[in-house]
Amino acid sequence: MRDIVFGLLTIISLTTFGQGTEEKILYVVDSIAIVEDPKEDEGVLSESDIETVTVVTNKPDIIKYCHKDIDKIIFIITKEFAKRPEEIRRIPTFKKMFKNGAKWYLEGTSTPYTGAFTDYYYNGKKYRDGFLKDGLLDGLRTIYYQDGKKKYYGYFSNGTKNGEYGEYFTNGQLQQQGVFKEGKEEGLWKEWYSTGVLKKEVEYKNGKPIVNKDTEKLDKFFTNGVRAQEEGNYEGAVKFYDRAIELSPNFSDLYFHRSRAYLYDLQFDEAIADCDRAIEIEPLYMEAYSNRAFTRIRKYELGGSRVLSRNTEVTVLAGKSKTEVPPTEKALICTDLRKGFELGDTQAMIKEAIKKYCE
Repeated sequence: MRDIVFGLLTIISLTTFGQGTEEKILYVVDSIAIVEDPKEDEGVLSESDIETVTVVTNKPDIIKYCHKDIDKIIFIITKEFAKRPEEIRRIPTFKKMFKNGAKWYLEGTSTPYTGAFTDYYYNGKKYRDGFLKDGLLDGLRTIYYQDGKKKYYGYFSNGTKNGEYGEYFTNGQLQQQGVFKEGKEEGLWKEWYSTGVLKKEVEYKNGKPIVNKDTEKLDKFFTNGVRAQEEGNYEGAVKFYDRAIELSPNFSDLYFHRSRAYLYDLQFDEAIADCDRAIEIEPLYMEAYSNRAFTRIRKYELGGSRVLSRNTEVTVLAGKSKTEVPPTEKALICTDLRKGFELGDTQAMIKEAIKKYCE
């Protein structure tokens, strides 16, 4: 059985090879019918995760279960579900609820749900848990990575963030922490790199940051850099980012954004150097890995092109035809693409590049 990642649907059409026919199939994973295309953050179900598979093709049994015009039901039980105690299995998931307005209800009920809930990844591992009171989030809600480490946590009152909130990197290091008051940031918020080094501190009052003169100056250079880049003024953007980096030389985001301006200006080596610096500061910088990979790809695709003219809509290039990517560079590209994908960059262009350069 292949990994079930992106093609899992409640009813899907599959061509039976060699017969030219189509089958409509319903997948049911750990008693949950898959009624929508899975989101990529809902995880991967592979053969090694599965305890049992039961295929039902008897029409009366199919109609009894779902009352749909389908040909087959495939019931999958994961190993994680199989070892789950019965009292834990009875805790409902959002996939067995519906939302009416702002409140959650159990299927078949007319009263907003009060009680614990637990959601799971498709492989049966815990995704999130918490408590609903009168259909609204109340108390602690926690979201987990697939390896069981915490990803987010936060406290709620009457469906609104109210209390301590925190986010974690995949390595378990605290990424961000602060307090919400009635849905708005309040007091001191801290942000760290995955190395444990403090990235920044911001004081909030009623959801608005209290900005000092140095921070205001840094933000102005950064904002102007982003605006210039959006307008196609890449040289101007680099100059603004330069000024921001002078004020905050250990801020990884500045190097990442300058790398993108360099890339669009076809200054590939400078773009790679800035990605290197961003990753040196933040080893889990997903976007920097992807950007470094595509910078190397563009370097060889454009084959030493130079800009003849540019406006906000069109850039005219002149240059040599693209050159073959050397094996050593291809290896670096693949390493970065796979690292970016591992960290969560699952865009179609990343998958396509992995297939083209790494398989």
